[in-house]
Order: sequence, then C-alpha cells, then structure tokens
Amino acid sequence: MTLTVQNIILNLFITNPAHLPKTIRIMQNIKNHFWGIAISMLIFSGAVISVASRTKTIDKQEAVKKCLIVSDIHFNPLYASMDTGLKRKLAKWSFEEWKKYFEGFAPQTAISSSLLYMDANYGILRSAIGNMKKRVPNPAFIVIAGDFIWHGAKPADSVLKRKSIQFIARLFKESFPGTTIVPAMGNNDTYGNDYALQDSRFLNDFADAWEPALPKSSGDSLKVNGYYTCSKDGLKLVVINTALLNNGTRYPQALLLLKWLHTTLADPANKNIWIVMHIPPGINVYNNANFWNAGYSRTFIDDVVKYSSKVKLCIASHTHFDDFRVFYNNESKPVPVAFMRIMPSICSNHGNNPSFDIAEFSSASGRLISETNYYLNLAPITRDKTVTHAEWNDMISLQSTFKLDRISPADLSKFMDNVKADKSWKFVSAYTKFYTVGTKIDSSIRVSRTNYLKYLSADSLKQ
Repeated sequence: MTLTVQNIILNLFITNPAHLPKTIRIMQNIKNHFWGIAISMLIFSGAVISVASRTKTIDKQEAVKKCLIVSDIHFNPLYASMDTGLKRKLAKWSFEEWKKYFEGFAPQTAISSSLLYMDANYGILRSAIGNMKKRVPNPAFIVIAGDFIWHGAKPADSVLKRKSIQFIARLFKESFPGTTIVPAMGNNDTYGNDYALQDSRFLNDFADAWEPALPKSSGDSLKVNGYYTCSKDGLKLVVINTALLNNGTRYPQALLLLKWLHTTLADPANKNIWIVMHIPPGINVYNNANFWNAGYSRTFIDDVVKYSSKVKLCIASHTHFDDFRVFYNNESKPVPVAFMRIMPSICSNHGNNPSFDIAEFSSASGRLISETNYYLNLAPITRDKTVTHAEWNDMISLQSTFKLDRISPADLSKFMDNVKADKSWKFVSAYTKFYTVGTKIDSSIRVSRTNYLKYLSADSLKQ
C-alpha cells in the first residue's frame, strides 16, 4: 500500500524535475508515518459514519409534531350573575351576543385567585385559548378530553348546555382555523343529570358543534355511537365514551363499545394508536372506589396490554389534577408495557391552577417525545390585583420533573419505584409538585407525604 502511495506521488511530481527533491521528502514522511496516517484516516471515516448516523436521527426528529391537550373546561355562562332572567336571555342570544355580554360583564372577564374552587368564567376560557395560540400557533391537532359543561347544570338547562358547547367550539375554531380538533365527552356533557348517558340529540348536537374541525367521518360515527376514530399525522386517535363504562352502570352499549375497541386495536392497518377518554380506569383514590365497572376495566386493560406495541399513549382527565398510570402485563414479574396520562383541567374547581399541555410526538413512531404543562398561578393574583389578560408562564415538564430519560412505560415505572424507595422525599416532592400543578391543596384530595403510596398503587394498572 505504501508503494502505491509513493507511485501516485511520483506520477504527480515526476513531470517536473524541480519538484523531485520535495517529492522524495514527502514519500519519506509517508513511509515513516504511514500507520499513524492510516489510523487517523480510519478515525476520520468513523467520525463521518457517526455524523451520518446522527444526521439520520435528526432527520427523524424533524418529523416531530406538536399538539395541544386540554381537559375539564367547565365553562359557566352564568358565572357571578344575579340576573334571574339571564338563562332566558342566553337561550335566545347569538354567539356574538354571548360574547358581547361576557366582555361587558366585569366578573366574567376578571381573572384572580377568587376563581380557585370555581368553574371557568369567560376570562379564564379566553385567556387559556389565547395562551395556547401564543405557544403553538399551528398545532397538528387539539385533543379536548371532555367536560365542557359547568358543574351543577340540570336537565332543564339543555338549551344552555348546547349553546355553551357551541360557544366553546367556535372560540377554538376561530383561534385555530383549519386545525383538527378531537373532543371526547365527559360525565357533565349530557342533557341529563351528571353521569347520565347522552341521548341521540346530544350526540348529534355535540358532533355538529365541532365540525368541520372534527372530520365528517369521525363526526358521523360520534352521532351514531358516541365514539369514533380520527387519523392525523401518522396517529390513529381512538376516542371512547366513558359514560358507558361508569361504575354501577350496565348499559348494553358498553359491550358494543369494548368490542369495537378490541376490533380497532386488532386491525393491522391501525398503528401508532392514541386512546382518548374522559374518566380513567382503575381506582379513584379520593373515595377508594372504581372509576369504571370493574369488569369493563379488566377488559380494557387486557386489550391495551395485548396491543401495547401499537398503543403509544392513553389520554384521560376527570380528576382535574396531573397524573399518570402504567399498564403492566401478567408475567411472573410484571413488565410495564403502556402508559396513560391524566390531564389537569382548565377550570379551577378543585383548587388547582388552570392549565393546558403541549405534547411533542413522532409522526413516524407515534411515541410521546416531550410534554410540558403551562399553568396560570392564581394565588398571587389577589382580588385587588384582578386582571383581564394573563400570561400562563409557569410550567412543569414531565421529563425534567420526574428526571426521565424518555417518556415511556419503563421510565415511568422506574420513577414510581424511586418514589417508593425514597428516604429523602426528593421523588415524593417531585410527584406532589407534578400532581398539584403548583397549588397547595388540602392533603385529602392531593398527593402528599401521608398518602402518596395509595396514589402510586392506583397508578398501576395490572393485567
């Protein structure tokens, strides 16, 4: 090989005798240092390969998309009003007249700590949507995990319920024109009493309110069944109606829903699946009761575990707090195979700060890459400091708070193990901070040093 290099150099320089002495010196240097040069070339080529490999990773990362995830808006159009005729007026008014009334009534636009333990007024709703738009002007899609209607609404308020959903939907659609919006129905989203199953009139009105942001095929399925799928940016969003699954219910349609879900998950054409719902399966730590009928929970968990290679994320809400659940298989030493995020709420009814989530995901693999919760810290905004516009600048990152290498079932399970073994309270504090979204709430309804093991137990969904 050395002779070949020498011959090449001779051919380059022999045509000009004046360069011959220099040529001989170059050949001698190559001969003396050949192995050093050869090793350097190998190292260089390895570096080139490494750069190429990283370039491929970067190319994949360029397919990363951003979406918004919102839950439990609980908008109250009657907030702070003493007008006994307001319901009648709102029932007749148009969208523009609703907006004019809210913007002209100070309590509806006021943002302050007085909103803690209250449903959302127009000020919080408007501020939330404005801050979402500021953070992610063009999201891939928006998931809204249910509960649009205010607490305490009655069957007699059906017209106001319908118009409230239409009002919220229009605010979102005007702020995010052309964006796909994927709404689920919560326990308050019904023309009946709280937790009552939606009738066909509600299903039709609900779907119509979100079209065309909700694709027509999805809306058509929602109108007939109350559940649907939506394909977007490499994901298959599967939206179920947990009103059918609530503990103590025995709706015939529940079995049809679970059969449909099984078929949808089993379909080879469906990959990168996100399952969206309102009420999560498992135990409600607040009252130690099952959220769902126990048999329905078991069927759901079994299917998620069975198709965990395809189910990249489950999204639920309902509790108003920030939480997660991990699905384990039934091996002798259970392995974490899937996970669920329980999203905190826009309204502050449970004493929580209002918040929304920004999630980054891979459109190629469907996996969740990063997730950040932006919230408005209400406590410092005392009544004498009331504002009508606010920046939601406080944030909690799932990865950094839990010190995760990546967002995965294994990493979340490892975090849970760290919390259980924690003697310094470092991991317990991280869990508490995450769960409460920056607020200080009575320990009976939040994760604390006295009850965190109960929450961790509830966070484990085992086959």
